Amino acid sequence: MSGYYLCTVRHAAHPFYIETIDLHLYTIEELCYYLQQNVYLIDETIVNEKLCSWLGEELGLKRLQLRLTRVLEHEQDELAFVLPIFEESGYLSQQELEYFRDQMLEVLQEPVQIRQKMKGDYLVMYGKYTSAIAEYREILRKQSFARMGVQFYAVVLENMAAAYAKMFRFEEAAECLWESYQTLRSKKVYEKYLRLLPLYMTEKEWQNRLAEIKADRDEANRLRADNEAIFREAQESELTQAWEGRSMDEQVEALRAEYLGI
Repeated sequence: MSGYYLCTVRHAAHPFYIETIDLHLYTIEELCYYLQQNVYLIDETIVNEKLCSWLGEELGLKRLQLRLTRVLEHEQDELAFVLPIFEESGYLSQQELEYFRDQMLEVLQEPVQIRQKMKGDYLVMYGKYTSAIAEYREILRKQSFARMGVQFYAVVLENMAAAYAKMFRFEEAAECLWESYQTLRSKKVYEKYLRLLPLYMTEKEWQNRLAEIKADRDEANRLRADNEAIFREAQESELTQAWEGRSMDEQVEALRAEYLGI
């Protein structure tokens, strides 16, 4: 998007609600911004009769409503549905519209698994971790190494670990990382796994787990010490001011998650 856009169409008295990311839209410009920024979230939450009705009844765009309704009736794809919205609003320049069209065409040609993973990644970005995990789990439930390759599923597991960690569910995050490591043997994932273990295990449990996986004790101790050093530094810095009003336990868990790198 380039330049500055004024809202030229009236505001809706009743917003259009996108449950996926808990967002209320009041103008066609806001709708266009959402579509342009979230190509992987253009799904049944947008492409539906409810949006058609909202555009016609709340924004008075009866012609656009009719056009989109026909797209639904003919079961055309998502691109055929969203392009008329941009064309009606004039939100994008011709060059921007062509870029968006090309981008959407690429997305529509991608395997379903790729689109689903990207949707999960977008949901993590918006803080919708439970929904993201559901997307990742659905991918793994239908996994086919022959179709997508082991690296793809290893990355899905790593991203799912990140979603769990953001919710401070470190044990589940560690399980995902271990499965990812078993799939691809990534040193980066292995180090993340070792970093996670002390966050939810007792000292005895941690020592036993290191023995089970035959971990390098020096490396494990180094990573734990590194975690502790980073955490202490964060506590002493201005970052701690951002946690004013939270309990110490909440501060500890949030800072741990932030500095895990996942």
